Amino acid sequence: MTITGATAVAECERITVTQAPSRQETEEILGRIHEIGPLLRELAPQADRNRMLSDEAVQALESTGAWRISALKRYGGYEGGADMLLQCASAVGYYDPAAAWCVVISNGSVMLANRFSDVMLDEVFADGPIRAASIFAQPQGTATPDGDGWRITGKWPFASNSNHSDWALGILFIKESELVEPTVGFVLMRRDEFEIQDTWYTIGMRGSGSNTMVAENLWVPKERLITFQQLMGDVQEQDPLATFGRRLTPHLTMSTCIQAPSLGAAQAAVDFTSGVSGKRGITYTHYKKQSDSGAFVQNLGTASIQVDGARLLLERAAAQVDAAASGTVPMPLELRARHRAGIGHAGHELVEAVNNLCWLHGTASFAENSLLGRMWRDINTGTRHASITAPMGYELHGNGMTNTPYISNKL
Repeated sequence: MTITGATAVAECERITVTQAPSRQETEEILGRIHEIGPLLRELAPQADRNRMLSDEAVQALESTGAWRISALKRYGGYEGGADMLLQCASAVGYYDPAAAWCVVISNGSVMLANRFSDVMLDEVFADGPIRAASIFAQPQGTATPDGDGWRITGKWPFASNSNHSDWALGILFIKESELVEPTVGFVLMRRDEFEIQDTWYTIGMRGSGSNTMVAENLWVPKERLITFQQLMGDVQEQDPLATFGRRLTPHLTMSTCIQAPSLGAAQAAVDFTSGVSGKRGITYTHYKKQSDSGAFVQNLGTASIQVDGARLLLERAAAQVDAAASGTVPMPLELRARHRAGIGHAGHELVEAVNNLCWLHGTASFAENSLLGRMWRDINTGTRHASITAPMGYELHGNGMTNTPYISNKL
């Protein structure tokens, strides 16, 4: 039975899923992504110029099911885990990394929303799966009590996919009274309840439309707000009655998958550089074809293996995230920290690989209309997202190895 709206979801009929979707389901989505891939690649320069995905690209992705990966099955989604999102976003990233970034952020935001109450989810998914946005780094707003709800004011920058979202989450301080120390929480907002300021001016991942969400004096009912611990804690991960999509550990899932757009882009860069190597010579040398040069061939092989290594690290993390969510034993902190280091290292390798490919391909890489140049810009931007930077990941792993305090409570 497929459930697409709240009216069809009686309390006793809620679907509970115990494990990640089958590989066949993932392969079906991947097949549809590759069918529309040429269109995504064609539209990518337009998104880059306009600093936002086109409606045509959004609808093309809709036809693949990519926006529905994290929605619970009870609402018509796939209830996919980290591996499904990693594989599908990487495939999108092969054609357009910025589009893949939006796919990850939307599904990651839905994954966060899944931690809210059933009553709240019935409202959010009343018409089926949604597109979403979220900011969960540093609190950028406040919530104060107002009658049976909360009064919200906040400004959340770098909100990827916000222009195409139906709902969004913002991290903020909950100020219950002057006598109580503020706590951190999250608010759910409908798209018509916040404005978007055009602030996204970058050299990479331009098509992600990561502008600033603004809410001024917004009133929301009490169930629209939950605490940091409710959303990021491991209570749901230990609940034998919780459905799979609620047991996914939020931050590690997001960190793993947010590297996927760069992974796909790096593979596209390898294939592009390899594909033209038999047609391009090497300036100021006797090589009529780049592939005649042993140094070129060796370094091309090195870059390819760097991408493969990054993929293996990310797939390892995704597999263990999904395995933990299929049971009720939360992943130990030291293992989460190890994966964070692996995720950061994967990004480091992807950057080095695409940098080397640009050396190999030559200065044509940096023509404004160069596919390789756009991949270079997007990879160098995407891998520097605050939650996946290599230096922080290495230190978190070192904390676990030396039993010293973790430098972040978001593991």
